[in-house]
Amino acid sequence: MDILTFFTPAEIDGLDNDADVVIVFDVLRGTTTATQAFKAGAAKIIPVAGPEEAFKAAEKLERDKVIIGGGFDNVPIDNFDLGDSPLEYTPEVIGGKTLVYYSINTVKAINVSRNADRVLLACFNNIQAIIESVGYPSRIHLLCSGRMGRFSFEDAVCAGMFVQRLIDSYSGEVGLNDAAATSRYIYYRHHRNILDMLEKSSQGNYLIKNNRTPDLEFAAQIDSTNIVPELSLDKTHLLPTVALENAY
Repeated sequence: MDILTFFTPAEIDGLDNDADVVIVFDVLRGTTTATQAFKAGAAKIIPVAGPEEAFKAAEKLERDKVIIGGGFDNVPIDNFDLGDSPLEYTPEVIGGKTLVYYSINTVKAINVSRNADRVLLACFNNIQAIIESVGYPSRIHLLCSGRMGRFSFEDAVCAGMFVQRLIDSYSGEVGLNDAAATSRYIYYRHHRNILDMLEKSSQGNYLIKNNRTPDLEFAAQIDSTNIVPELSLDKTHLLPTVALENAY
């Protein structure tokens, strides 16, 4: 089994994507928010590349059954129902509805992964569920969404957690590229205190300055759900799948 990590979508864009599975990481906050939306009962999530596309997608659906959510640079978007904080996505708001969701970094990562057989969204909240959902395919790509095309520390640490846990559970040989080995190393350096790592990351520090510390505390919860957002077979939307081996 080979695990290849990519620290930004640009590293994988244009490559022949021969992975059995691509796992997308955008811990602060795209994949964490998407996972929470499904945990709160969202029926499906339509990822979009911008506000205009979001409004067009919502127009094609029954408006009272649609929530438009997301943000850009942590700033609310005019006429969106919700922002990009996972704490906003409660059962009372999102339960049973379709979420049209804009997160520029997450969507870029999804878009460059569409040729893979499976595309899953991972965060600290569902990391064990991701491992159980993936199994042991021959080739796994871990794609960190990064931030505006740049390296994101928290995504790399989360990818490293996946690498370490999968190696711990697998009896066969595992091949890692340099980025996968690096992410595993930095995860090991920070595994005892994930919240502290998030607080020290550049994005985490930004959120703290904007009074979003509860978002970091939420994102730092490890294995708080068994729900895995997965791209549909027709590559148009995300659906919730459940890792049944470990019922939470």
